[in-house]
Amino acid sequence: MTVYLIRHGETTANASKTFAGISDVDLTEKGKMQAGLAAEKLKDVKLEAVFSSDLKRAKETAHKIAEKQGLHVQSIDAFREMNFGIWEGKKFEEIKASDSERLQLWFDDFQNFVVPEGESVKEMFERVTEAYKQIITKYGVDSDKQVAIVAHGGVIQALLSFLCFDNVSGYWKFRVDNCGINKIEYVMGESVIQGLNQ
Repeated sequence: MTVYLIRHGETTANASKTFAGISDVDLTEKGKMQAGLAAEKLKDVKLEAVFSSDLKRAKETAHKIAEKQGLHVQSIDAFREMNFGIWEGKKFEEIKASDSERLQLWFDDFQNFVVPEGESVKEMFERVTEAYKQIITKYGVDSDKQVAIVAHGGVIQALLSFLCFDNVSGYWKFRVDNCGINKIEYVMGESVIQGLNQ
């Protein structure tokens, strides 16, 4: 089995360096172009299914990929980005200035710290990996099936950490580019990362 993990195209929040999380923000024109390019890169890959977060930036990106394959996008809300709670819609510098104590708590214990009205990285990791495992079980690691999952930077960081470390500890060890294609191939039941941000 081969899995392609793809981050959505650039959004208005990415461009303005704003925490979007579960907020439904739009793709920029650049983001739409990136989505089209990702779809073009994958057009010769015979995908069995295209899954997506239910947030529109991911769905719009996924639709570009699915269209080239003659497939429908299967939306899964468990693949949403982390909920940043009261930090949603704010820039990092704004949070640093107005909520520095909580920001330091996040730096000190990024896995467990919960943003008020939001969730922790660990909570996000658990829901994301559970949804991922259901897909892997459905299609079978020993099969020749290929699927794409279009989601968010944090979601893909969580999945790569799961695949490499079997826990959330490696979350910050991966940079995930907008519309970067991350290829995971299962060999003898083990996940092998074939490429990052392709």
